Amino acid sequence: MKNFALILAAASLLLSFSGCKEDDRTKMDQSDRTDYDLVYGLRQVMQYDPMNIDGINIVDKFDFFGTLRLTIHYAGGKISAVTFSNGNIPFAPVDFTVPTEKTEAFLDTDVLPNVIRLKESGKAIATYLRGEFIITFRLDSPLVSYKYTFKSVE
Repeated sequence: MKNFALILAAASLLLSFSGCKEDDRTKMDQSDRTDYDLVYGLRQVMQYDPMNIDGINIVDKFDFFGTLRLTIHYAGGKISAVTFSNGNIPFAPVDFTVPTEKTEAFLDTDVLPNVIRLKESGKAIATYLRGEFIITFRLDSPLVSYKYTFKSVE
């Protein structure tokens, strides 16, 4: 029985090596896109305060959160620009004016977590953490903070 298992293991190992040509494994699939846009909306808006240290999700409490859009433009498979629309939200999550038109940007991989930065000013738009784009901010109260977490909407 041991000989049969050994022969079966050796045969499957040999078949696995002969199954792929080297050229086929290293070629990029022609259906892979390198220039594309991804549009994101809010998946959750977490509010943190001394009474809610784990946060509460308030995204469904206000209709205007559904109007925010963050579009990431990719060129050559890398982030090349962003378009940010605050929609009907009456406050901004950053302390600078974010251009609403397509603006050159890049993913700063020299910092952890990685950050999407505007190319011209170097200002951070969002962090990229655990596969999600996140914006953290405070409004008027030093005790209350917020965190936007984005999801793809298209």
